[in-house]
Amino acid sequence: MVARRVLPVVPLFLTSIPCVFGQLPKRLEKCLPYPTLAQEIREMQPAPARVRVHVIRVEFDSNDGIPADAQEEISGKLQSRVFEPALDSAYLNDLENEIADVGVRGALRDRGYFKVIATARLTPLWREATDISVVVTISATLGPQYRAGDIRIESADPDRPLTISPEILRGLIPLQRGELFSTERVRTGLENLGRVYGREGYVDMTPEPETQVDEEHGTIDLAVRIDQQVQYRVGSIEFLGVDSMTREKLIESLPKPGEVFDSAKLNEFFKVNRAILPSDASKDDVSVRYDAKTRMVAILFDLRTCPPN
Repeated sequence: MVARRVLPVVPLFLTSIPCVFGQLPKRLEKCLPYPTLAQEIREMQPAPARVRVHVIRVEFDSNDGIPADAQEEISGKLQSRVFEPALDSAYLNDLENEIADVGVRGALRDRGYFKVIATARLTPLWREATDISVVVTISATLGPQYRAGDIRIESADPDRPLTISPEILRGLIPLQRGELFSTERVRTGLENLGRVYGREGYVDMTPEPETQVDEEHGTIDLAVRIDQQVQYRVGSIEFLGVDSMTREKLIESLPKPGEVFDSAKLNEFFKVNRAILPSDASKDDVSVRYDAKTRMVAILFDLRTCPPN
């Protein structure tokens, strides 16, 4: 029997860039002699109270058959991390669900247990102020272990061929036929697809992964349907707060107006130009506006500093 399932699409970009023009940059708010309305609103909203949860021991049900390497990985990750959930009446239950879904189920799905069901139970041992130490008890029903079957890349629109060869795109997914099916490798492949398309100006590209489970053969076929959207080019690049010589140096690391918008260059801009940028410059100082109608991108770097007193 073959079952079909659509995998959730993960965020394709690890960094994001604000897309708002016309607002006072946060870096300049400190120049004002009085707080802005945005600052007052932020200050009026107190941060939620949080607790620090430390996992000091992880226990597994010996009857579940969880592989030893998976137990070691799960235990290591849980004990090396301090969880900081918001303090409310359900924070332990919420943390149990997070650990079961991400920490346990994720590790086992990366080992081919695609239909694993996992639970986690937290037992508090002691608490001091906002710090609490717990023991985590893990239970899991592994289910069958699957291997990768056919993996293919397709256009979401049959009337619009992919601009990048499907064979090249297939090579970006680090999972081969016959290997244990790993959702982590699929996720890595989707991120790779996003980066490659981002370099070609397709910043809105969306991949939709769909799986077909073959119970008889114990395999999972994967089809990734790509909605390419539109290709953007650079329309304008503006710099505020730098002299003409610095501007010329900075613009060398960016695509030129009229060229394809390469999102990777924008993400790398602050690292490449750290030596000549203001010491407090960051991604918060760049705004990007996409015009789907003209397929152009307007980029604004606001690097102004406070005037001397």
